[in-house]
Amino acid sequence: MQFGLFVALNALLLLRPEELFPEIEGLRLYLIVICLCTASSHSELLETLSLDSLRVRPISVCVLLYFASTLVSLCVLGRVSEALLEFGPEFAKVILYYFLLISIINTPARFRNYIISLLLLILVLTAIALAQHYGLTAFPNIQPAMQREFDPVTGEAFWIPRLCSSGIFSDPNDLCLILCFGILSCIFLAMTGPSQTFIRVTWLAPIPVFIFAMMETHSRGGVLGILAGVGCYFVARYGGPKALPASIGGGFAALALIGGRQGNISGGGTAHERLMMWADGISNLLNQPLYIPTGLGLNWFTGEYTLLAHNSFVQAYVEQGLFGGGAFLGAFAFSAWICMRMGKSIRASAWALEVRPFTFAIVCGFGMGCYSLSRNTVLPTYMVLGIAAAVVESNSVLLPAQFLVTSKWFSRCILLSIGGLVFLKFATQLLGMAGV
Repeated sequence: MQFGLFVALNALLLLRPEELFPEIEGLRLYLIVICLCTASSHSELLETLSLDSLRVRPISVCVLLYFASTLVSLCVLGRVSEALLEFGPEFAKVILYYFLLISIINTPARFRNYIISLLLLILVLTAIALAQHYGLTAFPNIQPAMQREFDPVTGEAFWIPRLCSSGIFSDPNDLCLILCFGILSCIFLAMTGPSQTFIRVTWLAPIPVFIFAMMETHSRGGVLGILAGVGCYFVARYGGPKALPASIGGGFAALALIGGRQGNISGGGTAHERLMMWADGISNLLNQPLYIPTGLGLNWFTGEYTLLAHNSFVQAYVEQGLFGGGAFLGAFAFSAWICMRMGKSIRASAWALEVRPFTFAIVCGFGMGCYSLSRNTVLPTYMVLGIAAAVVESNSVLLPAQFLVTSKWFSRCILLSIGGLVFLKFATQLLGMAGV
């Protein structure tokens, strides 16, 4: 029952039937199902959130710290009502989803079935997006995002419709990132399931559809996430010396084949404008030392530029300071680091080693996407982190002391947080000087 309810919750979150069919709007299906899901899993949730359990859950502690940082940042700026009554409760639903995931997806069988269910849901939302894009359906709440471009020869402006889907995937960048997850899921299921050729081909069959849809999104950040994710999958599976040269070469070849807006990652244009935004945001933070620990507050970038930062890590540091920036960076860093060390310095079960390349790939792929997109509080970010945490926690009794949440672990987190801010500061300056 728990697993079935959680799959239903994912279907409601990813497909948003109340947005597709306005006539059922107001049924509050999501609220009903998440309440049922929480009630059926309350004992597992309480165990997961206990202090003893959190001691062996470094990724979950980073997620909780980032949630706390958003509230603290708002309260420090006097926006207490917004923290407790507006933003806080909405973000808390996303955090609840994360903890439901790691509480329910706690066996190898559930993990595989969960990935299968997500792949099927991604196929459905991709089909909806493509059908709407080509006029086969007419859902009123799905509208293409129009991208303004300029002809390099004539200089004339023209508009490109960018593929979107329903709900949280009404943004083409979000849709492209979930397509990345779909592609990696296909590879994972094909490489780890039964060895029959027909079954493996069946799992790989959706990939051309996802690639076609990805190109229709015209999302550069999403493409970089896909290339990073696929490359990291093969590096984790076959080792860096074998797979890294082929992954890098394949990535550049893919960008050349894609061409157009998505194939151009050399900088300039909007990329340079965003880089200048990042540099300005970090400079504003550092020029106000009292706010360095807690940040300049939620929506600082939209208030200053009417735009998001288009970099989740920069946005976390500028808006939530060292507290939030370090926690957000730490969630991805610990996920990737622990997954990569499984089977090496970290003893791991056979199942954990089997899913390690997939987990490492989705964390790195989504992390790359987050470096060029602002996705700090959206559900897919915490779905990916939750999947990584579920794999890590299946091996929690085998975690070395350096990964356990202790005073030394917090000291390392502080150093990681400071190092991350210093890196972003100098990286943005150097890239700006290089004319990127």
